Amino acid sequence: MLGRIHQLFAVEELRKRILYTLGMLLVFRIGAHIPVPGVAAGELAERFRGTFGEGLFGFINLFTGGALQQFSLFSLGVIPYINASIILSLLIPAFPKLKKLQEEGREGRKKLTQYTRWGTVALALVQSYAMGTLVVSYGLAQPSVGFYLSTIISLTAGSIFLMWIGERMTENGVGNGISMLIMAGILARLPTDVYQAAQEISAGTVHPLWGIGLIALFVAVVALTVIVQQGQRKIVIQYAKRTSGRRVYGGHTTHLPLRVNQGGVIPIIFASAILTLPSSIATWVPQLNFLRSYVEPGSAIYLGAYVLLIFFFTYFYSSLVFDPSDIAKNLREAGGFVPGVRPGQPTADYLASVTNRLLLVGAVFLAGIAVLPFVFSAVSGLQGFSIGGTSILILVGVGIDTILQIEAHLVMRQYESLIKGSAFLGRKGL
Repeated sequence: MLGRIHQLFAVEELRKRILYTLGMLLVFRIGAHIPVPGVAAGELAERFRGTFGEGLFGFINLFTGGALQQFSLFSLGVIPYINASIILSLLIPAFPKLKKLQEEGREGRKKLTQYTRWGTVALALVQSYAMGTLVVSYGLAQPSVGFYLSTIISLTAGSIFLMWIGERMTENGVGNGISMLIMAGILARLPTDVYQAAQEISAGTVHPLWGIGLIALFVAVVALTVIVQQGQRKIVIQYAKRTSGRRVYGGHTTHLPLRVNQGGVIPIIFASAILTLPSSIATWVPQLNFLRSYVEPGSAIYLGAYVLLIFFFTYFYSSLVFDPSDIAKNLREAGGFVPGVRPGQPTADYLASVTNRLLLVGAVFLAGIAVLPFVFSAVSGLQGFSIGGTSILILVGVGIDTILQIEAHLVMRQYESLIKGSAFLGRKGL
């Protein structure tokens, strides 16, 4: 293990990227503890906890690493950026101009990135104003123009700064910057959750065996998540031979990989975001307080709706990012075909059939991972551990992507050393 770590830091470029990433994460955690002026953060945290419970407050607070609970500069986190990205992704298929930009390559992606940034600013302004209004309604701040200006400017600037940090980490660090910030926020909550779970066990309210069961379940879920996240169904694609002049093209065989979990964590995020609204509305509107027991997280209605929404968004997101008809058309134009399947519409039907079966497996997996923490909490009585299915999927997915990028840098470095230290195409000392 120590040798592997030494190998990572032995490569100068990789060492700089790792240190840069760690430095940006440190800045993120420092900013998460700088409160917005004019707010009683301690009282606000208790009021949020009593009002939202594990609903909207718990969802946002988890992704911001507890910054919302302290009403700090980074209270909004990268959620405005994520929302802007999701909205733009949903608008691309509906608007031909956006779809054309997506197909234009690098320049088109730059334009879409610019739209995402402006969307982030707009959403951050709206959300920061809503947060300021909520604080004033609780009587924890004076409803003055100065307070609203300082809150809107602070929270919006914090969200934009995190967006900038994420982009710089992607460019100069390792891994995807925005994903790394989300992962850092989740990991920041882990020590607190472990401490609360230990307190419940030491107080005698929970049997100690459930603590061992929690650790075993966590390890098993992480292992299963890695297997499913990396799982693929490889469709054999064969290209026909064609002759052009004296050259023969094609005749080779390749594979079309179809992931088991195509949507990743997006279906769970969408489902969680939607289900936080009913419980929050039931809390805000006094006349609807009687509905809280039916729509609060962990209830039978909540879990049933959770599973249905996960299935819906799994298939819906796949329909946005994967079109069997386009794949079949491109294969036919390139002279490729699936052995035993006629080109054209039969190939599209075959790919759609395989995709639907894979999506069913992926949806069942996501639903099981999402519901399992609630079931375990209800059976064991352990309430202090909030790291659930969404968090585990994010941690595993980001961890795998980061490891693959680090390994790519190591392999590239080894190839460079091999080329420099030996004869290559009859030349030395390249």
